[in-house]
Amino acid sequence: MNVFKILFACIQALLPLIGFGFIALVLYTEILPPFHIIGAIICVGLGLYLSWFVFNMINRRGAITTMSGNNASYDLDDLEPTPGSDFIKLSPKLLAEDFKENKFFFKMEVTVSIWGDSIGKKLNDKHILKSVIYKEETAILILEFYDDCLLKIKKPGVIYYSNNYLKIIHAREILWQITGKTKSFYQYSYLNTGKTIKTKSNTNWKSHPYDFGIGMNALYLQG
Repeated sequence: MNVFKILFACIQALLPLIGFGFIALVLYTEILPPFHIIGAIICVGLGLYLSWFVFNMINRRGAITTMSGNNASYDLDDLEPTPGSDFIKLSPKLLAEDFKENKFFFKMEVTVSIWGDSIGKKLNDKHILKSVIYKEETAILILEFYDDCLLKIKKPGVIYYSNNYLKIIHAREILWQITGKTKSFYQYSYLNTGKTIKTKSNTNWKSHPYDFGIGMNALYLQG
């Protein structure tokens, strides 16, 4: 899988370099000196920078995540379930009620992805849901897991779930809380500003801009 990811990253990274290289060649042959050299150098420099950027993003986030990340609109997933299917669309309140009444059939081990961030911080560990609570007065959905990990989703949008995933398309803010070796709580906050995702933590964690994209699902639990 890593070999495929690196190969795909290399191929995608070559595309902007080839494009800007062609523009540089045209400028070099069509513009009078010394501006032909200046124009060609600028184009080649831009091509190298974009190639480096594309390679690093794909290598860190993966091919599929990168292609769907910053510019995708997950409103396209806003489909009405067909009668009798195991694909269900719920409000946060109904999700909490279904879980309390044992109508919730999504109870497998899951990994966690927050706006595409799914590496480290126990996000890619396996978790089992223990409780689902929705505080209507503050519009906060709380997902608690048996391993003492916790998700707090502020102003969650519509929720979709089936027998192998649960996803929340939009949210204002998501707090991911885990326990450390000394039973202390480590918190990671993701705030949707409408243009980007701002992060903060009570640890020394520094988010990387390639780790997430505002166009991705706010929360995705994958079984």
